[in-house]
Amino acid sequence: MPAIDPDRYQWIKVTKADGIATLTLNNPRRKNAVSRPMHKEIERIWDDVDADDDIRVVILTGEGDAFCAGTDLSVQDADNQEGRPGRPPTRSARRLFWNMLDCEKPIIAKVRGPAYGVGVNIAMAADIVVAAEHARFCDSHVKMGIAAGDGGAALWPLLIGFHRAKEYLMIGDPIDAQRAEAIGLINYCLPDVELDDFVDTLARKLSAGAPLAISYTKMAVNLMLKQMTGGAFETSLAYDQLSLFTEDHKEGARAFLEKRRPEFRGR
Repeated sequence: MPAIDPDRYQWIKVTKADGIATLTLNNPRRKNAVSRPMHKEIERIWDDVDADDDIRVVILTGEGDAFCAGTDLSVQDADNQEGRPGRPPTRSARRLFWNMLDCEKPIIAKVRGPAYGVGVNIAMAADIVVAAEHARFCDSHVKMGIAAGDGGAALWPLLIGFHRAKEYLMIGDPIDAQRAEAIGLINYCLPDVELDDFVDTLARKLSAGAPLAISYTKMAVNLMLKQMTGGAFETSLAYDQLSLFTEDHKEGARAFLEKRRPEFRGR
C-alpha cells in the first residue's frame, strides 16, 4: 500500500523509521493549538497511517514544550463564522474523535507540557498515554463557557470514574501528570529526561509484536468503548456546538485573550 506522504501535511510533522511513525503537532508559536486547518489534518491522517503497511505503531506528540494547548482562539472567531445555530459543523468534531479510535495501528500519546481543551482529548483517544512529570491535563471547555465536548464527557468517566470526571469537567482545573497517573487518566508519568527513551522502547515493543493480533485486540476493545460512549459523545457534541453561540462563550474567549477572570451570566 502507498507510503504516507509527509508533504500532504502542513500542521503535522511526519517521520517514519523501523515501523514507527512519529506524528508531531506543529504550531509551536501557539503551543500547538488547533486551528481548523490543523483539525482537518488530524482528522484525515489516520486513514493514511492505516494505508501505510510500513507503519506498525504511531507516536503522537507536540512540537517543543507543549502537547496541545487546545483550540487556537486567535482564529476561532473567524472559523466559527462557517457555522451557525441550527446547522453547526459537527462532522469534523465527530471525525477527529472516531477516526483515532478506528485507526487500526496502536497509538502512543507522548505528552510534554499542556494538553488542554481539544488537546487533552486527542491524547485521551490514544491507546497508551505517557507523560513527562511537568505535563498538565485539562478539559478546559467550561472555562470558555463551552459544554465539555471533543470526547471528554464520553471518555473521562470510563477512565477515572463518574464522580471524578464530573468534578474535573465541570470545574475545568488542570491535573498534574502525577495525579493523572494515580487516578488512571494516563498510563505513565516519568521524569522528562526519561520520556523519549521510555516511549521509544514501548513503541519498539509494539512494533515487534504480531501486528494483526495487536490490531484486532485494539479494535475489539475500542468497539466496546464506542458502544459505551456513543450516546454521551453525540449529546456532548451537540451541547458543545450549541454553547459556541452563547454570550458566555464570547465572554470566556475575550477574558482568556485579555488575561482576566470571565464574568459568566448564563446566556
